[in-house]
Amino acid sequence: MKLRQKLVVLVLALFCLAIHWRGFTAWFRADDFAWMGLTLGVHNFADLLKALFSPLAEGTIRPLSERAFFMAGYSLFGLNALPFRIAIFATQFANLALVASVGDRLTGVRGAGFFAAIFWTANNSAATALGWASAYNQVLCAFFLLLAFHFLLRYIETGEGRYNLYQWLAFVAGFGAMELNIVYPALAVLYTLLCARRFFLRTLPLFAVSVAYFVVRHAVVKPDQNAAYALHFTGSMLRTLGKYWAWTVGPLYFWTPVHAPNWLVMTGVALVSLGLLAFAARRRAAWFALGWFVIAIAPVLPLRDHITDYYAFVPAIGLCWLGGWALAQTFRSGNRAMYGALALAAIYLLMVMPRTLAASDWNYRITMRARDLVEGLATVGQLHPGKTVLLDGVDTELFWNAVLDHPHRLIPIDRLYLTPDSQRRIQAYPDLGDINEFVLPPDLTSAALDRDELVVYDVRGPRLRNITSAYAERPRDLRLPASVDVANPLAALLLGPEWYAPDGNHRWMPKRATLRMAGPGAAGQKLYLRGSCPEEQLRNGPLAVTVEIDGVKLPGAEIRPGENSFELAYALPAAATGRGVIEVAVEVARTFHTAADRRDLGLAFGVFEIR
Repeated sequence: MKLRQKLVVLVLALFCLAIHWRGFTAWFRADDFAWMGLTLGVHNFADLLKALFSPLAEGTIRPLSERAFFMAGYSLFGLNALPFRIAIFATQFANLALVASVGDRLTGVRGAGFFAAIFWTANNSAATALGWASAYNQVLCAFFLLLAFHFLLRYIETGEGRYNLYQWLAFVAGFGAMELNIVYPALAVLYTLLCARRFFLRTLPLFAVSVAYFVVRHAVVKPDQNAAYALHFTGSMLRTLGKYWAWTVGPLYFWTPVHAPNWLVMTGVALVSLGLLAFAARRRAAWFALGWFVIAIAPVLPLRDHITDYYAFVPAIGLCWLGGWALAQTFRSGNRAMYGALALAAIYLLMVMPRTLAASDWNYRITMRARDLVEGLATVGQLHPGKTVLLDGVDTELFWNAVLDHPHRLIPIDRLYLTPDSQRRIQAYPDLGDINEFVLPPDLTSAALDRDELVVYDVRGPRLRNITSAYAERPRDLRLPASVDVANPLAALLLGPEWYAPDGNHRWMPKRATLRMAGPGAAGQKLYLRGSCPEEQLRNGPLAVTVEIDGVKLPGAEIRPGENSFELAYALPAAATGRGVIEVAVEVARTFHTAADRRDLGLAFGVFEIR
């Protein structure tokens, strides 16, 4: 690398750190804990393969950017965030070097790539990509796409076959980062068609890999049931494209921390857009820059109800190349157009920079709250080993970023819950998770307090505060719960004597078992049973499951082979509505044994819930 190139990379790295220093010093939050938690389930090579390649989180399979990154990082460094941040920013520094190098080659104008990297660093999408560790998939995907395209350009320039091989290697490796990598053949074909037609046919075989990946992935991944991720192949895709364009050349949601009038922000977006399109109109390579944006954003356009800021991180590279080219080209020309290009660049930076800085600071503050909670819980676990921990005062922000994904398992604390009625203080996001699963019912709380089995801590403030004694003196609500997690040891007082001891996140029943819970609060509610049924139980065919409510038998249901994780739903008798206590009896048609477990095993249950 020449001295000039080294200086360019150094300046870009320093600029990136100056803008995103809050991201570099941030901690963990939300999904980060779930990915690190995969390590806890790895006990042998088969477990490792499952952790790396099983579809998770909306059916994604990202063994490099999520599984290996977090599992290796946690195994080596625990909850020390600095090594994770160094890896994220080192990858981004490489991305900036590639954006600068490819930008100069793509445009033939020195400095175009440098300005493009500056624009990309300032873009709103970078705040989340660099500030939230779980968004590393975006950073690593950008790296593999840029690296593969860099080698394609080198192959075109030199004709040396080794660069074509390097392109293929980078392309294939990119599938370990993110599904978006599937678009690379379209990028390569578009560029060669526009600028290097002699190599056009040589890029077509790349599609075979993308097609194979698409077929295999859809064969192993079940369709996502989350309504937010439903695909809408309608005219809404054009509206979504328009939003992503506007939020790439301007601030996300047209919002700025300085509260600029909406018409002013939209005027700025229109001016920058017109400037980019006018510059691209007569330049063939510029069409590729526009094509990069459209092709890279295309896979998420059907997600009408899930528009996310960091989805624009990789597509934005194309528009930043175009903006960098326009600025560098007009500087070289020395005519009056230079002032117009400078004005548009200033408008863009003035629109996006304040929000990027604000978003980075927001993310940092949330991770600090998560760190205070998790580190506080680590101390609580040392002070009260074996006890259930109850949190009081958890708000919306803290729940979704520091409770939902079970960070307490990493400390470890076996059982962590929220105080009864906590869900009233937390805004619900059903597509992310169910708050009620984390709330300990009033009667279980009361019984556990009487038996000295739990401690209560107030999370309001930078340090956790033990309020167990004061909380025990409050008036108690002794109503039975409408949702019972039978795996919770505290739920034992609601269970009949037939149940076996808890076994991790489930509890086995024999042929028949009973429990007590509150009846339905309104007519039409149903009883839902969630659990798992191993293959050994289903080898003899479907398993009939019978449920009785206070001795009244409900219409039967069955679990079929292949339905290892199940949720059964039963309509409830009208007489049960409004009752404070009902008895639920569950019976299976047969039991089974294993070589390691000679008990009569029926089903492994998690939650009984009326809703």
